[in-house]
Amino acid sequence: MLKRLTEIGVVIILLVGIPCAYGQKATEIFIPLGKSPGLSGKYTTIGKIDTVNAHDQTIAMTDSLGSYTIKITERTKIWLDKSKLELTNERGTFADLRKSLLAEVKYEDNARKDKGTAEWIKIQMTESSAKAPAIRE
Repeated sequence: MLKRLTEIGVVIILLVGIPCAYGQKATEIFIPLGKSPGLSGKYTTIGKIDTVNAHDQTIAMTDSLGSYTIKITERTKIWLDKSKLELTNERGTFADLRKSLLAEVKYEDNARKDKGTAEWIKIQMTESSAKAPAIRE
């Protein structure tokens, strides 16, 4: 009987826990920069973009702990956080990554490190950043 109750408990935990993890991934685009529960500040880096290298598909950014080079791949999701403009967030592209914009990066392997590959990047859009043309270095 105890074994049966343990099995039922494990199944319930799995059924409740797994959809929550997928739910956050599915709705991450709508969460403002720096507000991702359990991720922001712990598994992400928030800082200003210093340089964008289109040839190497990398960006360099700086936060309070230092500078980081981040690899962007075809799997990397780029989102435009328009919450400051009171608009709906939307998907972005590599061309939206611009110097001096505030960005939050989540790494694929959950490790904040130099030369890591980004799972997703959120770029904070403000009135001035929404109007500024993309500049490549």
